[in-house]
Amino acid sequence: MNQNWLSTLILSSNLCIFTFILLLEKTLSVHPKYEACVPKDCGDVQNISYPFFIKGLQEPFCGFPRFELTCSNYSGYPHPVLKTPDNDYIVQDICYNNNSLRVSNAAVFGSDSDMSAGCLPQIGNVTLESDGFVFDNSSSLFLFSNCTPPLPMELSRYEIRCEAENGGDWDLAMFGDDRNLSLAVEKCGAGVVAPVELYGGDERNGVGNYVELLRRGFLVNWKAADCSVCKESGGRCGFDLDIYNFRCYCPDRPHAWRCTPSKFSLSSYLYLCCLSLSLSPE
Repeated sequence: MNQNWLSTLILSSNLCIFTFILLLEKTLSVHPKYEACVPKDCGDVQNISYPFFIKGLQEPFCGFPRFELTCSNYSGYPHPVLKTPDNDYIVQDICYNNNSLRVSNAAVFGSDSDMSAGCLPQIGNVTLESDGFVFDNSSSLFLFSNCTPPLPMELSRYEIRCEAENGGDWDLAMFGDDRNLSLAVEKCGAGVVAPVELYGGDERNGVGNYVELLRRGFLVNWKAADCSVCKESGGRCGFDLDIYNFRCYCPDRPHAWRCTPSKFSLSSYLYLCCLSLSLSPE
């Protein structure tokens, strides 16, 4: 064994070790966006992730635009809240299997003495459908105010008699398929539409249970890029606002749709190093 060969062997070994350390460091390091988009809990709703993100707990790039949630206290307990220009909605449940969530208007959530007396709070028109959501088998509850007196007898059964000091200003409440709806619009104007879920005909028999209908909430489906391929490949879904497109955040780096294994692994590199050393001339 001559001295030149020994020097070459030592140099090659050191180079292999140095390169191996660099590759190992890169392999063990995790991309910051992958780390940032770990699912979070808020109250009883667990593992909140794309297309939603919780303000203050997750970065905006972890979710789809307009799908921002806040984790806020209602009735002394934290709940995810979806804010729209006209209403705040309590998120009761999120089902990622079928892209749906159950929400209820925050104005009627919890207990309130005025609502117990049959009074309805002031709420706005639903704007969820313009924000990436679609209603799922919900019925429409119309609320009317500023109706022109005297009201005809046909509308008397829809009156909201609220005697509470802080009660809302609603005069009538009826469902969208009611035959007297056009008469109510004529006497009161367009009114406000609130989606509700009906489980039976008994909900239509009076005003007293409208509060419970609103509190029960309704299902909506969201419209956003599908996340399943990314999740199955070990990634976490997000949205890149710079290119305004879906991204799959992986441990190594962001990808377009799925995580892909490295083309050159540590084991391959070690094999080539050992092979080159064994073939070095004496």
